[in-house]
Amino acid sequence: MPIDLVPAVDSAGLPGPAWLFHLLLVFTFFLHLLFLNLALGGTLLAAVAHTKSGGRKDHPCGALARRLVTMNSFGISLAITTGVAPLLFIQVLYHQYFYTGTILIGGAWFGLVGLLIAAYYAAYLYKLKGAPTTGTGGGGWIWSAAIAFLLIAAIHVSVHLVHVQPAKWADFAESGWRVLLDPTFAPRLLHFVFAGVGFSALISAWWAVRQASRGIAVELNSSIAAIAWKWALWSTVAVVVDGVLLLMLLPREVLLGLMQGGAAVHIPLTLGILGAIGLLVMMARVHDPVKAASTVGGTLHGMILVVAIMALTRHEIRLVYLQPTKHLQSFTVASQWFNFGLFVVVLLACLGVVAFMVRRVLTSPAEGSDAA
Repeated sequence: MPIDLVPAVDSAGLPGPAWLFHLLLVFTFFLHLLFLNLALGGTLLAAVAHTKSGGRKDHPCGALARRLVTMNSFGISLAITTGVAPLLFIQVLYHQYFYTGTILIGGAWFGLVGLLIAAYYAAYLYKLKGAPTTGTGGGGWIWSAAIAFLLIAAIHVSVHLVHVQPAKWADFAESGWRVLLDPTFAPRLLHFVFAGVGFSALISAWWAVRQASRGIAVELNSSIAAIAWKWALWSTVAVVVDGVLLLMLLPREVLLGLMQGGAAVHIPLTLGILGAIGLLVMMARVHDPVKAASTVGGTLHGMILVVAIMALTRHEIRLVYLQPTKHLQSFTVASQWFNFGLFVVVLLACLGVVAFMVRRVLTSPAEGSDAA
């Protein structure tokens, strides 16, 4: 399918300047990534921790699994909620690509909703009917949730790869499964998985260190912190290795486009790589997380910053992929500043509510091993 057959842009135009929607897309996707990491990585890590504990609530790994599903009580909901805005912005800027991509693998795209419902229910069934509540069992539920979230991630990676490669749409039209043969499919998916596990493990380690520092179940929290810290360390190692592999497997024209993209591309890409290596150095120096509480906190802040930089880099790689069809992306602008202002007010209000909820969780006076 020639790239000139890419559908025309919406004649209604953009309700504001294009740069503004690019900025909003990256920012809202970054927010989505934070909670997506908890939903995907946290559920996968909880499944592994549950298995390692033998399904026992009193084992440190069992306690880790319990805390992860406790976090995901709100993490999954917020991952879904914060995913709405970037989905809308990508449809505003790239509707002629994105809609086509979802149509070409329509079966999988529609299946995503069913998988999401199943994953959500399975995670709650594990929390309410499994080890976190009853003391034992529930491994089938948490593994079902983990596999469902992994399939959801695979579908999103597939849609991304299809919509940024219009020159291959004819192949995908013959069989949507061909996207799985893309050399970057596996490393892209693994990048999300490793990053999610690492982020969730780091959150868990920080949580355990925070409680141990307050004298709450010191022995248990020290054990959880040590276990989670190792997962965070080795997951970050995997992210760095996989990221280098992904960069090398990019199509030659895309890789050349990145190398020739100038400071706007080189600076975020370089900062992202250096940031990930810096996180590894910080993690490797910590042997007892409880005794290095400030380093644990600093590492968490550093990881959040790296996630933000990677969100920007991912967007820039999309721009390079679609560079050959740039002439088909000329928008007219019909500004709707009142509607945009209303959106900003609602967005800030929602972020304020989320910040308030997180603060209440972290400052809750509840006592016991699960107190935030």
